[in-house]
Amino acid sequence: MAHSTPPHPHDFALEARARPRFGSGWFWQVLYILYCLEVGVFLLFLPWMGLWDTNYLVYLYPKLRPIVANPYLKGGVLGLGIINVLIGIQEIARFKKGSDSRVSR
Repeated sequence: MAHSTPPHPHDFALEARARPRFGSGWFWQVLYILYCLEVGVFLLFLPWMGLWDTNYLVYLYPKLRPIVANPYLKGGVLGLGIINVLIGIQEIARFKKGSDSRVSR
């Protein structure tokens, strides 16, 4: 007579964590996607807006003007914007993949 061992409580926790969450989980995912896309687009255009060169911080500290006007800094901010947009696109793909797998069940 073969005896099977009872399942370990840790196995139930892993199984519960692997299941997709329904409810407000999708809301936070959509909010994160919108946040990434919004920040990304903002950072794409910010270095070439008038606000970049003429802001209160540069007015208070005129020694910052050459740093703020540096094209490498502007390119770095643009790069951060591109990265944020790509993260948003990746999250959209992951969100769609997760919703497709839930529908096919």
